[in-house]
Amino acid sequence: MTPEQARALASEFKLKSQVPNTSKDCAFIMRNIARSFVGLATQLDMLASKTREEAAKGTASL
Repeated sequence: MTPEQARALASEFKLKSQVPNTSKDCAFIMRNIARSFVGLATQLDMLASKTREEAAKGTASL
């Protein structure tokens, strides 16, 4: 999964949480899922950056 894919899924879940007649519980869960995908995207960005940095130094572990 790429950071962009994670952000796209976050957007989808955020939009779904705002659909009329969605229960408060389901909307809450979907917003939490959206936040989790945003966090995943951030972590994937950080990993990619660190991997590039280590590759440039010749110490890549992936």
